[in-house]
Amino acid sequence: MVVSVLTRLIAAALVVAAIGVPVLETWEALFLAAIFLALMFGELKPGRWRLGVAAGLVLAVVGLKSVLPRADIAEAHNAFMVIHDGEALQRGLPTDVFRSWRAQFDAIYPPDRYPYDAERSQWRTDGVPETLFAPSSDSIWRKAKYSRQVDVINFQSLGEFRGGFSNEIHYNFWSGELRRESMPFYVMYELTAATVGSRLAWQGQVFWEHTYGRFEEIVHDVTAERVITEEDAGKRVYAVFFPKRDGELNFRMEPSLKLRLAGWTDVLLSIVGGILVLMLTFRQRRGTYLRALSIFAVGYLLMASFVGISEGKYLGMSYPPHGGGDDGLVHESWGREMAMLAGQGEIVEALQGIEAVYWFTPGTRYFRMVEKLGFGDTNLFYALLVACVPLILFYLMRHLAGIRAAWAITGIFFVAVVGNLSYLQYIANAKLGYGEALASGLFLLGLLAMLRTQTGWGGTERSLPVVWGAGAALAACMFLRPNYALAVIWLGAAYTWASLKHRDVGSVIALGLGLGLALWMPFHNWYYGGEFYLISASGSSYSLSLGVGDYVVALGDILRGRLDSEAVAVISEQLKGWLWDPGFLVRPGLWPLAWAAHAVKLLALIVTCWVVVRWVAGRLLGTDLAVVAVAAVTLHIPMLFTYTTHYRYAMLGWDLALVVLIVWFVRSAIGARRLPRTV
Repeated sequence: MVVSVLTRLIAAALVVAAIGVPVLETWEALFLAAIFLALMFGELKPGRWRLGVAAGLVLAVVGLKSVLPRADIAEAHNAFMVIHDGEALQRGLPTDVFRSWRAQFDAIYPPDRYPYDAERSQWRTDGVPETLFAPSSDSIWRKAKYSRQVDVINFQSLGEFRGGFSNEIHYNFWSGELRRESMPFYVMYELTAATVGSRLAWQGQVFWEHTYGRFEEIVHDVTAERVITEEDAGKRVYAVFFPKRDGELNFRMEPSLKLRLAGWTDVLLSIVGGILVLMLTFRQRRGTYLRALSIFAVGYLLMASFVGISEGKYLGMSYPPHGGGDDGLVHESWGREMAMLAGQGEIVEALQGIEAVYWFTPGTRYFRMVEKLGFGDTNLFYALLVACVPLILFYLMRHLAGIRAAWAITGIFFVAVVGNLSYLQYIANAKLGYGEALASGLFLLGLLAMLRTQTGWGGTERSLPVVWGAGAALAACMFLRPNYALAVIWLGAAYTWASLKHRDVGSVIALGLGLGLALWMPFHNWYYGGEFYLISASGSSYSLSLGVGDYVVALGDILRGRLDSEAVAVISEQLKGWLWDPGFLVRPGLWPLAWAAHAVKLLALIVTCWVVVRWVAGRLLGTDLAVVAVAAVTLHIPMLFTYTTHYRYAMLGWDLALVVLIVWFVRSAIGARRLPRTV
């Protein structure tokens, strides 16, 4: 089994090498996903020579791609905001260019005198660009002269432009006339000899450099083209964009025939290289693979088309700004900064995660760092992982309730527009940059791996690498969402107890090594900050506003008939916030449906608690259902004490409670302790 896992990892790395990093195109990301699913569900072909041949083929692909002509245009970009004279943009931009742009900027956002009006000009308190051009995650692997090197120019919005500056925490404003989602920005392209014969198309104003550093101002009232000539090689083209004024932008380069042929050849080589690696190393079980691919594809299409909430945000190639003052912006900005440090070889500083002692939830910034390292300034990695959540849910339900129930619940998961067990809720959270969607998916993955490898819970696939992976997934989910800690501890303890009953020490060790990854959190706080916190400083103080003592005091007041005491009021408000909130819904008009779904959620929680009580009393057959039920209850416990009872913090708890309700109903209907797993 270890050999199989290592072979899959090596084959996956070869496919990535054939495509190249960073992965910036949607088709590249989806192709990777299709290949990775094939590697996951395929069967290893015998013969160690296969990996060697695959490596040789990938090396040939990389070599051929390296000699293809490419535009290789040096791009500089940054936000364009001005407050005072003598700032970085004024010092670095050509005088005539800056003078024109500033006049336009001041006309749209009239200058204020200090002190600034916070309601109208909040952005002024956060400052302006401190450097002429901003760095880009795209340049971590492909070194850039300025911000990044590009072969394609084609954007109609700030999100499509993918400027990393748009999510820098330096611009953390959220109100006023200048909105983050319509930040002004500029670009500069230094044309190359390879672009000769291509055409640059735009609408609006550009400054095109001629000899001796002079710039010609060219204004197109409608989109028009200009051919790049030999005299333009090495020359610069400047453009500024004011989305508030201009609405939809239009700036693109129509490549020459030579560049188009080279681009098509590059795509063909990437696809052929990936397919050859797969064909050499694995054979497919067509039914299993097509099922997995279909569920993933539906998940991705729904995610790409869902605009009912978080409008303006998008998971995928586009890179729109996160909301100012929001956690998503913090995670994204810090993750980009960490990725830049890692790309410069400063690994120890990158792993510090900006904070010497964690205050914010620690894990999401590291995920964003990995995403920027592999996928540049995009949201493609999060998009792929969120699209995998329905697939994990399908296999979890198949294990617990059979394949028919699995298909039915996965279908409901896709279409539910209110409440829980709703895929749209996962998408909405991910769009905002929160960690719940990813953390919940990892938790479900760890739970599924545990169920399938623990014989006492109906598992039949004992595999130490899978057990280690279960522990690692659970550790990662707790790293992303610390409020999952109690549930992770429960699963780890229950799995260890079940393994020791069968004298399976190897599984206990493998699980411990996986869960041990969570020790990074206290180690980080001690190593970088010299303080000891198991997870974060806020988790030891600010996050938990209530304690057990508060409930004891409130109970005492109730028993004495003091129903109007402060303690009773505080606890009542906490319980109301947790239990009397219909939660997620796509639009306000769906409130009646949301309350009906909430009634089902409350029933699910009651049934879940009843399953736990029956199991503790020894009257329940089917330990696997009890394990899930206890996990669901422990996921709800933090809601009794946390400073906020927003429904997203209990999202996974409600989801698991609904899973318990469904499985309990299915098993009760057929009178079985557990269903046989049908392929």
